[in-house]
Amino acid sequence: MKHLIASIIFICACTTIYAQTGTPVQKRISVTGTAEMEIVPDEIYFRVVLKEYLKDKNKVPLEKLEKELTQAVTAAGIAKEDFMVEQVEGYSWSRKRKEDAELYNAKSYIIKVAAPSKMDEILSKVNDESIYSVVIRNSSHSKIEEFKKQLKINAIKAAKAKATYLLEAIDEKIGETIEVSEYDNVSTYEGFRSIPQTSNYVSNYNSENSFDESGIGFQKIKLQFQVSATFAIK
Repeated sequence: MKHLIASIIFICACTTIYAQTGTPVQKRISVTGTAEMEIVPDEIYFRVVLKEYLKDKNKVPLEKLEKELTQAVTAAGIAKEDFMVEQVEGYSWSRKRKEDAELYNAKSYIIKVAAPSKMDEILSKVNDESIYSVVIRNSSHSKIEEFKKQLKINAIKAAKAKATYLLEAIDEKIGETIEVSEYDNVSTYEGFRSIPQTSNYVSNYNSENSFDESGIGFQKIKLQFQVSATFAIK
C-alpha cells in the first residue's frame, strides 16, 4: 500500500513539473535605439530694454525711444505679433534726496527674428544711448515637432536594426515586437554667440557689438531621442 501511495505521489509530482515547464519560455531580446540631429534655429527671441537718457541736459522721453524702435522693427519686416512689450519700469538714478530724484523710465520688449543678422538690422537704426540691454531669451525652430516625430521613427528603426544584427551574430532571427518604450528626454537649445554679457546675464549693447561680426553664428539645436524595444526571437 505504501508503495502504491509513493508511486501516485511521484506521478503527480512529475505531472506538476511538466505542467510548469511544458510551455516553452518565449526567448526575447531588448535593445535601445538612438537618433539625433542638429538644426539651425529659425525662431530667436531677443529681449531689448530701452532706457531714457539725458541729451543736452534734457531727458529723452521713453515715447520717443519706443517710436524709434517700432519704426526699426517695422522696417525690418517683423510681424506685429513678433514684437511684444514685456515690462515697464522706472529707475531713480539721482544722488539727490529721494523727493528730488529724477526718474528714468525703462521698457523691455521681446522681438522674435529668424536670424541674428535681423536683430543687427533693427538695432543699427536705434540710438545706442537708448539701448540699456539686449539679451537672447531662447531659440527654437518652427518645425521642431516634425523633427522630433521623425527622430522617434528613426530611433525605433535603429532599435530593430540593432536587434536584427545582434541575433544574426548568434544564428537567430528577430520575431514580432513585444514592447516599445520611448524616452522624450533630450533636447538642448543652449549655446549661442551673443554680445558680451555681465554677471547678471544682461548685455550692454553698442554699435560695435554685432551679432555676426566674427562670422560665428548660433550653435545648432541638438535633438536626441531614445527608444527601448523588446522583440521575440524566432
